[in-house]
Amino acid sequence: MTDAYRIVQPSFERHEVHFVRDFEEMPAVLVDKHKVLQILLNLFRNAKEAIKESNNRPRTIRVRIRRHGSGFVRIEVKDSGIGLARENLTRIFAHGFTTKRDGHGFGLHSGALDVKQMGGALSAESDGPGLGATFILELPIMQAQERNAV
Repeated sequence: MTDAYRIVQPSFERHEVHFVRDFEEMPAVLVDKHKVLQILLNLFRNAKEAIKESNNRPRTIRVRIRRHGSGFVRIEVKDSGIGLARENLTRIFAHGFTTKRDGHGFGLHSGALDVKQMGGALSAESDGPGLGATFILELPIMQAQERNAV
């Protein structure tokens, strides 16, 4: 998480986007660091772009990390951007689907596939256009005994 934030921080500052962290203490999560970094970078950049297209104030991206159930870490990336139409909440993960003028529809699709390979899930929520969006990344927590077995 820290690496992803460090990479996007200069861009957030240039665009006056406030980054709010709400992190709960978590056990170690054994994942492919590079894939998770790419997923987080994509979510952060998408959130920043959605905020740039919106007149909503304040310009905020809130990242919340919590334990979800007994076996998952839940990372929520919530923005104050343009939001999503209900019909796009699942379509945005389809290969080639994009709501952006210059988009290609690969980022969220490949992120969802990578998360699924890790035993997790990637989903989206929004109350509609103009109301921001929340992307939810769920990753399995690998317990100490499981790590020793790997």
